[in-house]
Amino acid sequence: MGKNREALQDEWKQLNEKPVDLFEWRVDYFENIRDVDLIVDIAKEMHQETKRPLLFTKRSEEEGGQAVSFKENEVVQLYESVIESNAVHGVDIELRQPEKNTLHLIDQARNQEIDVILSYHNFTETPSAQQLEEKICEAVELGADVAKIAVMPQSKTDVITLLQVTEKMSRTISIPLISMAMGTNGIMTRLAGGVFGSALTFASGAQSSAPGQVPVEDVEQVLRILRKNMGS
Repeated sequence: MGKNREALQDEWKQLNEKPVDLFEWRVDYFENIRDVDLIVDIAKEMHQETKRPLLFTKRSEEEGGQAVSFKENEVVQLYESVIESNAVHGVDIELRQPEKNTLHLIDQARNQEIDVILSYHNFTETPSAQQLEEKICEAVELGADVAKIAVMPQSKTDVITLLQVTEKMSRTISIPLISMAMGTNGIMTRLAGGVFGSALTFASGAQSSAPGQVPVEDVEQVLRILRKNMGS
């Protein structure tokens, strides 16, 4: 989330003391996002200093990211450089990207043994169960290592839809699935999504990058209680 190198360094030093399994770098918040060499250099430093897997994400404005005027080829070049650096363990690529670009980046990531999350975010509504299942299947068919869907519920019924899809598809597909409902209505999916088959949840460190994110300490406490009492 840091806007410059110094802010990022402060954040990952703080997060190093917290109970997290991986870090996500939302590079769309970075003020020098066009300086690819600097980004690669910082990614390498993060990799060395955090001692945890690093997920690299450039979120588009259409899917909840910061307003950054990036052309299609610039997004591809940014991901290419980061993947080639081998300084990250995973990259998040949006399903909205042209298929040829997605397939190219998946192939490049596979050569570097870097995992690819293919993601879909809807900050307006919760699509139908069928539409969500189609997005998940699209990620699988394109060759993702992990599929991710995040939606904005307008009611508790929308949250139930998301959880039902998660439970069904996590049993059906051959790769891990990450799912969450955003905002206040969706908080419980961030805390108990794993019960329904979601493979991972995102928590806030220094600051939140999406509506409804819960501080990492609170998430860890809830997960510990669930694991203790559910025998997992």
